Order: sequence, then structure tokens, then C-alpha cells
Amino acid sequence: MPDRNLAAKRLLAVTEEELQRIVLDIHDGPVQNLFAALSQLTLLRARISDLPSPAEECVATVNRAIRLLEISLGDIRDLLGTFRSPEFAKNTLTEIVEDIIVQHESFSTCTVTLEMNSPLPESIPLPVKIAVCRILQEALSNIRRHADVDNASVELMMERKTIILEVSDKGRGFEPPPLNGPKATEKQEHIGLRGMRERAELVGGKITVESRPGEGTRIRVEIPVHE
Repeated sequence: MPDRNLAAKRLLAVTEEELQRIVLDIHDGPVQNLFAALSQLTLLRARISDLPSPAEECVATVNRAIRLLEISLGDIRDLLGTFRSPEFAKNTLTEIVEDIIVQHESFSTCTVTLEMNSPLPESIPLPVKIAVCRILQEALSNIRRHADVDNASVELMMERKTIILEVSDKGRGFEPPPLNGPKATEKQEHIGLRGMRERAELVGGKITVESRPGEGTRIRVEIPVHE
């Protein structure tokens, strides 16, 4: 069992490295190409506008293409920003969580209230930091995309050598699928919930999701921290 736990934690760290490589590849490849295409279309629009009698249909088409590229680049920028690598090794878990919340608020119109009812230890294993923070990012992303609310709450605490993270909102809510046991969901549309579940399990933790349509959502994560 100890060897399995160690392998799981190493897998989490390796997965994080792979995620950052993908983020960098997207930034240095497709994003730069999209910016170049946007620049060329903007230049084309200026040249069309300088014509004695520019075709209105052509101008409208170019404008639509420019707008689509601008929207796509904005979406990609937000996505890459969400999955940028926090200073996991350098900063405390509290500092990283605070940074994630500030970043979320800058990307959305949702205000997040952070409550910490008990101090966290300065030294927390790296895999635990990664798991907690990626779960938090996914939970906040779900709120931004689905909850339709202007505020949310995050609670972070330590109880009996267990880190507890709760993320809640009073938004639309939904019927959560089972995440544990023989009927645990493996559906593609639940990939976000499955990812949170698997990150928690890799560090010996568990996750529960409470939600009902029209009554908001509460996600609770419990991860033990061993000396």
C-alpha cells in the first residue's frame, strides 16, 4: 500500500508537469497563429475600407471573422490563465488558494468569499497542494460556466490532520451523479467531476457533491495530511 500511495502521488506531479507542457505548447503554437491571422484580417479590413467603393458584404464578413477570432483568443487566454502553474513548491497552500480566487474574480463577474476557520501548516506535501488547488480551480470554473451567480464561497480549514475544502454557491444547481461505488459515473459530460474525484483519490482523499436544481451546489473535499 505505501508503494501504491507513493506512485499515485508521483503520478499527480507528473500529470501537473504534462499539463504545463500542454499549456506552453498551446501558447507558443495555436495562440500565436491565431494572433497572426487576426493581424492579417485587421490589415485586410483597413485596406478594404480605403477602397473607393468597398463591398459592404466583404467588410461585414471580415468583421465577423475578426470578432470570432477575438472571442476565441479571449476564451483560450482565460483557459490558459486558469491552468497556469501556481508556485506550488514555493508558496503555502493558503497563498496559492488566495491567488486562484483573485484570478477567478478577474476572469468573471463573480465575487468569492474566502473563510479560514483554522490555520493551515506552512509545510504541506506538494501532491496535496496540487490536488487541492486543481479541484478548487475546477469547482470555480463550473460556477462561472453553469451556476449563474454573482458570488460564491470557499472555506479552507484543517481538522484532525485533514485538509477540508468547501466550495459553494446558491446558483442553478443540478442533479449530481454518483461519484463513488459501482454506479460511479464515467460519462464524458461529467469529466470535470470525475477529474476532481480522481485528484482527491490520488492523495488518499474523498469528495462529495451536494446539489439540487434551483438550490445551489456545495463541493466538499477532505484530504488527510501525513507527517
